[in-house]
Amino acid sequence: MNLYDFIWKRKSTRKYDMTPLGEEQMERIEQFAKDMKPLYPGIETAYEITSDVKGLKPLKAPRYLIIYSEAKDGYLENAGFMFQQMDLFLSSEGLGSCWFGAAKTPAESKPGMKYVITLAFGKAEGSPYRELSEFKRKPLSEISSGSDERIEAARLAPSAVNFQNWFFAAYHTHSGENAAHGKIDVYRKKTILSAERHLGDMSKIDMGIALCHLYLATEHAGREFILTKEADKSKSGYVYVGTVS
Repeated sequence: MNLYDFIWKRKSTRKYDMTPLGEEQMERIEQFAKDMKPLYPGIETAYEITSDVKGLKPLKAPRYLIIYSEAKDGYLENAGFMFQQMDLFLSSEGLGSCWFGAAKTPAESKPGMKYVITLAFGKAEGSPYRELSEFKRKPLSEISSGSDERIEAARLAPSAVNFQNWFFAAYHTHSGENAAHGKIDVYRKKTILSAERHLGDMSKIDMGIALCHLYLATEHAGREFILTKEADKSKSGYVYVGTVS
């Protein structure tokens, strides 16, 4: 199982076969949840799986994974990073899934935790996959500068209302044979007030999702994923998230 492979064909599923999932498959999902890599290891997360949630817009699915986190700096990006791994794992299991931003906050949360978002999943009506040509994404020229093949994986990341609120600036610190081992500065686009109210915290979760794709692309290239914060990285109209090497 290689999560990277499913970046290129995963799609959001909004119509489900309501047949319950098998016990063995649910056990695999539970086991994978224990092995997810955090973006920020110091932030505690938790989840629960249920068959029913309330929502502002109906999204009927066999199961819902409700995500909680400690409310620390970077917790939204961390949640997006971790549970996008789950999103891709569900795809590897032949299941459909969809980030459910319109779900209502559960009445009872986990002690010390804040509700973040819900991931709906189950058997899709039809195929849970799509062709690469079916992705509706901004061109690289609009969301990036410089050249780094890993950015293409991040470009395909899902985002709330397909907002694609990111920018990736690739550069190389060495020339010659080490040039391929460059860095990528990651930015989140500042949003106007009306969009900010509509999207809420999803823009930060989306950045974690895109960083997950960068992480998988980095590992696929045989490199170690490292995210750092560097000085003097301001960019007009954007918030600096970090630098991936």
